[in-house]
Amino acid sequence: MRVLVVSVLFAVGCASAGQPATHYSGEPFDLAARPSRITGQVCGMDVDLDVTHQGDHVALSGFLDGKFPVHLSARPEGRGTAITGALGTAAGESAVELRVAADQLDGRVGFRKFDLHAEGDTLAGTMQIPDAIEPPDAVLEGRAQLASLPVETQAALVPALLTCNVQPIGKFGKSELLVRVGGPAGALPHQSSALYTH
Repeated sequence: MRVLVVSVLFAVGCASAGQPATHYSGEPFDLAARPSRITGQVCGMDVDLDVTHQGDHVALSGFLDGKFPVHLSARPEGRGTAITGALGTAAGESAVELRVAADQLDGRVGFRKFDLHAEGDTLAGTMQIPDAIEPPDAVLEGRAQLASLPVETQAALVPALLTCNVQPIGKFGKSELLVRVGGPAGALPHQSSALYTH
């Protein structure tokens, strides 16, 4: 069983092209967020997204790895954020329908379905994946810090982050996904995303 640990480090970066960047980094990602653009890497994929604020919601468009088109919309919903759209173009495999709040994360990214609820400072539950006899455990630590991210940063990070590969255990295996907000930075190899397995 392989456990994937994610951390986020918050730091204010230098100005670039007249716009200051805020950097968010962790073991499988490193993002630079500016008012109109978010770039960096998540799960071994290059991220290049334009950000447009449209009334009460934010639209993100661009590419992951220059290969997978990204079209996402994020808006306030209840006590959290609703993120919808697609990572890629394949029907079903690319759909994003998530609800992210301080006490809950549920919905789906492609064929992965999540149902996480608050337990202390974590969001814990299951990740249903095709062909698994039992849904693997999924845990996000540092839920309060995740909820404090700007809406556009949540939308750029969370769907791609939830595609990070975990080690398969046979065709019908079970493997946990553990992510953490807060801590040191790192990286994953190229194509470490489930987007590359379909």
